[in-house]
Amino acid sequence: MRKPKVIHNFYKSSVWAVAREIKIREVNGLCERCGKLGEEVHHKKRLTIDNIKDSSISINQENLELLCKDCHNKEHK
Repeated sequence: MRKPKVIHNFYKSSVWAVAREIKIREVNGLCERCGKLGEEVHHKKRLTIDNIKDSSISINQENLELLCKDCHNKEHK
């Protein structure tokens, strides 16, 4: 399933790049669930067209979680 364009553009933005980098550094680059190397910054509360402009969801560090590929895939299956 393709992401809507507004969400795709958000993930290409400098705002997201900064929020993502902050999360990665905050947790020393490790998956917050299993301790492996983190690769995906995951939104705990899913990002949607309706909430993407709400910074308490889209870039709030409390709503972000660094996950390895395996843990991220488990979350989305």
